[in-house]
Amino acid sequence: MRYGLLLADADGTLFDFHTGERVAFTATMEAFGLPATEETAALYSRVNQSHWKKLERGETTQARLRLERFVDFLSELKALNADTCGAPPEAPAEGYMTELAKALAERFVTELGRQHVPMPGAEAFLTQVAAQMPVYLVTNGIAKVQRSRFETSELRPYLRDLLISEELGHVKPDPFMLLEGMRRAGITDKRRVLMLGDSVAADIGAAVNAGVDSILITNGGPAPENGGATYVVSTLAQAATIALAG
Repeated sequence: MRYGLLLADADGTLFDFHTGERVAFTATMEAFGLPATEETAALYSRVNQSHWKKLERGETTQARLRLERFVDFLSELKALNADTCGAPPEAPAEGYMTELAKALAERFVTELGRQHVPMPGAEAFLTQVAAQMPVYLVTNGIAKVQRSRFETSELRPYLRDLLISEELGHVKPDPFMLLEGMRRAGITDKRRVLMLGDSVAADIGAAVNAGVDSILITNGGPAPENGGATYVVSTLAQAATIALAG
């Protein structure tokens, strides 16, 4: 068998982050009496994605991201409807909004840590692959969220190790986590390592920078042009065939 180590991304690859995020977002907003509508969810998603892209470019930190995404979200939400955020008339608006953003950020991390919905076919995929080689999770996620999710997930028994950017101080596409996974697995031959992920910028970029093969999973979406991946698949079943090829 060609490959001896699988490095796998978490969200959008093995875990259905979008479903979990929406549940966590709804619970968080309702806890503070804020609207959890399709519009506010889409607004939060757009703001959140912009901060994660800044993180991938090295323009922010995960500590800043956790808070600043809610600061910006509330600012845009208030601009849409001045009464939405419910600042009491006796409270300074700016101070109130900052404290609300902090409270939302903390509650959201807690709620998100409770979500561990697997992607379709994830357990079957791991059952096959983990029986033949170690599988290490390499994620740019927030440590508190990821540790909480994975320790209670049905996928946890198949994962040999968990490498989290916030703990290691390096964010994909930096290759550090991939190289650290190789070190922990005792593998020095990069030809025996395979990276699986759904992000061209983060996952495939990290694989290219580390000099290892990669699989981009599109989850049924169109394959990007010049994405840089060694392989492109639409399902985890297809990814398993590649990972286990002789």
